Amino acid sequence: MGDKAIVFSGQTEGCNCITSRTALTMRNISIFGAFLATCIAVSAGRIFSPEDMAKENLRKLALANNELAFNLHRRLASGSSKNVFFSPLSISTAFSMLLYGARGETAEELRKTLGYEKAQLLGDIVHDTFSRFFSDVLKSGDSSDGYVLNSANSILVDKRLELLEEYRRNVQELYRATVRNVDFAREGPKLVEEINDWVKEKTNGKIQELLQQLSPASALVLLNAVYFKGTWETQFDPKKTRDGVFYNNGLKSEAK
Repeated sequence: MGDKAIVFSGQTEGCNCITSRTALTMRNISIFGAFLATCIAVSAGRIFSPEDMAKENLRKLALANNELAFNLHRRLASGSSKNVFFSPLSISTAFSMLLYGARGETAEELRKTLGYEKAQLLGDIVHDTFSRFFSDVLKSGDSSDGYVLNSANSILVDKRLELLEEYRRNVQELYRATVRNVDFAREGPKLVEEINDWVKEKTNGKIQELLQQLSPASALVLLNAVYFKGTWETQFDPKKTRDGVFYNNGLKSEAK
């Protein structure tokens, strides 16, 4: 199957969603969400153990990610004859870090777009589930199970914005993200070089350059890189394959 690498980068201008003037913690919602999830489990005639609930939430996260994938693919592929290649996981991870600090209409729209509302991932449950996912699924440099899957996250925040320490600490813990304040107005070219070096390192050189420039008005840059290397569980036998004609949108080409 070989190596695959995906990088997502998002930039915002004038964002104040993670300043000291905005509440960032969602623990109050988490308590309510955990209570509600327990009520749902009991009312459905089953009592889930914490481990069962964690696995169920991972399943819901997968459903939400699939929902995002299909919706994005419909939009990106509509009216285009070109190949579409993207990582829903990369996008959902980056925007979930943003969701952790969002409130009101912004949080509601993010939950809806990312599929969490439909999957019934409530409050902090989505962030705790991402943390569990990183612990259970990601394998950095360990191919003993036949694959290597690594995800890296980083948040760059303009120095004009004051991060709540609790937001910084929890995002670092839950998403294993690096979070730092920078000066977009004065350090633009230097930051572009640093970001591209970060991307190159996290994708094992598969992606050499992500950005060419940054807007001096940028307030926040979200970065996520996904690297995958694996082999087929059931590999092809070369003796049972042959060259053939590949049809693509009315065009023919030789496939080997």
